[in-house]
Amino acid sequence: MIDILMSTYNGEEFIEAQIDSILSQDLNEFRLLVRDDGSKDGTAEILRSYSLADSRVVIVKDEKGNIGPARSFLSLLKCSTSDFFMFADQDDVWLPGKISSSLRRIEELVTAGGSTRPTVFFTDLVVCDKELKTISDSFWQYQSLDPEISHDWRRLLVQNVVTGCTMIGNAAARQAALPFALEEMFHDHWVAVNVARSGIVDYDKTATVLYRQHSENAEGASAFDLGYVLKRLRQPFRRYNFYRKAGHFFDVSPNRLILSKILEGLKRLI
Repeated sequence: MIDILMSTYNGEEFIEAQIDSILSQDLNEFRLLVRDDGSKDGTAEILRSYSLADSRVVIVKDEKGNIGPARSFLSLLKCSTSDFFMFADQDDVWLPGKISSSLRRIEELVTAGGSTRPTVFFTDLVVCDKELKTISDSFWQYQSLDPEISHDWRRLLVQNVVTGCTMIGNAAARQAALPFALEEMFHDHWVAVNVARSGIVDYDKTATVLYRQHSENAEGASAFDLGYVLKRLRQPFRRYNFYRKAGHFFDVSPNRLILSKILEGLKRLI
């Protein structure tokens, strides 16, 4: 069994296409655990309709209110009890076979490394516009990302390449990622770094998700070029408080993290 974890917020425009793409997968032994993060549109009603029509859709209710995507996803992770978990964004579309192919690959990794070893597998994405027209066949190429970074947790700490909506992890990965202790990090970044420190992170270049870009993306995709670099040149220094906290938690010098972030950016330009 797989737990698919989806946090929603004002997602009525795209959420039906995403849920339909999940429910129509060739492998159907899963639970879609959905937590709404205080939507003010019709998202909650759409979710209720799906939960009434399909027992695989389970609404997770609590009194936390609006806590933001990272905490909301990690709250769902705490609710997960299955052997494997996946994250799902509300506005993407999953390509056919995503669940079965991801499950097959992580089962191979777990067989080789052992079920007690934290393990995560992730893939590339197809970058699309609001109408799902292709912008780039490869998110990694579009943003000049090297997925090999995922094999080194220190590099991964300063440059996340593990996109949550393509990720599948085992129960040991869930255990390694909880409790959530650095709320300045996105949920996928947090999980990936903690798993990479003590376990296995691997990937495949085959895209499994149509990664929809629109004005409300929490963390979207932008073409990596000189303009992108100039726009973010000061970001490492502006985020010093994050690097200070991350350095303390992961026992790495904050200045080293900032320098590494700058170097990773230069590598992407070359």
